[in-house]
Amino acid sequence: MGVAILLERALPGAKTTVRGHIERGERMAEAIMDRFGVREPRQWQAKHLRWLLERWASSLSPNSRYDYWRTARAMASVLGHWPDWEPHLRGAWQRGGKGGRPAKLAQAARKGVTGMP
Repeated sequence: MGVAILLERALPGAKTTVRGHIERGERMAEAIMDRFGVREPRQWQAKHLRWLLERWASSLSPNSRYDYWRTARAMASVLGHWPDWEPHLRGAWQRGGKGGRPAKLAQAARKGVTGMP
């Protein structure tokens, strides 16, 4: 299942906000595939997102890195890994070193995507 489908189903909010996450998510998926050969977002591990935020996004502006962190957080949430991956995804890309407010995911969509009760 592709990044767009996962995020589209799970993220509430304005279409432009969701579209921004999808576009960033697709760029993230391409970078992870090029570097690690991992094609499916369901196969991503915390180390893939950590590399992306630490190395791949290192030349981006602080605001862009924060946006990529927000998308990485949304992907981890959609995949059902956020509580476990959160410590691994902390870094300078977060504003003030804090995690910000939790990702808002549509509960019904999350249940359908991850199979969680």
